[in-house]
Amino acid sequence: MTTIEDPNKKNAISYGSSSKTSVTRTPKECKYFHTCSADLCPLDPEVSKKIWLPIESDTGGICRNPEFAGLQFIITQKKIRRALRNKIGERDDYFTFKMLNRNIIVRPGIRGTPSDPPENVKDSMAWYARKEKAWLTKHPERKLSKDDIEKLTSRFKKEGSEHESISSF
Repeated sequence: MTTIEDPNKKNAISYGSSSKTSVTRTPKECKYFHTCSADLCPLDPEVSKKIWLPIESDTGGICRNPEFAGLQFIITQKKIRRALRNKIGERDDYFTFKMLNRNIIVRPGIRGTPSDPPENVKDSMAWYARKEKAWLTKHPERKLSKDDIEKLTSRFKKEGSEHESISSF
């Protein structure tokens, strides 16, 4: 399994056994490797199978390498860390890579899926899969409408032309 970066969406995308890859380094080759405690490393080929515990977010559990700051799962981790800052209380939840690798609205008090299934559950893996699916349904990915895209595009074009006219003086 390899992980590549989609330059358009800034997501880390995992492929099963693809020979196509743009990330050829390993986590040990990162300059932050010896001081890093990130649960989800963009250079880890198994990143899509890992989880992130928000309770550990204050101890540096998010990738600090600026080379990967634009990846969607890192952006979402930082949003969650900000939303949970100064929140006191026990947490028993986690976020999967699939949950984090989406552009979602993060509100204060956001919670992931529960860490432990009830004792009467026979198939815990199916229980975890159902909980993740329910969480993904409750937290849809933000999508821009065509009107929003046109407004942003026209605004950027207008700002660009203003900068060109100012720089010509």
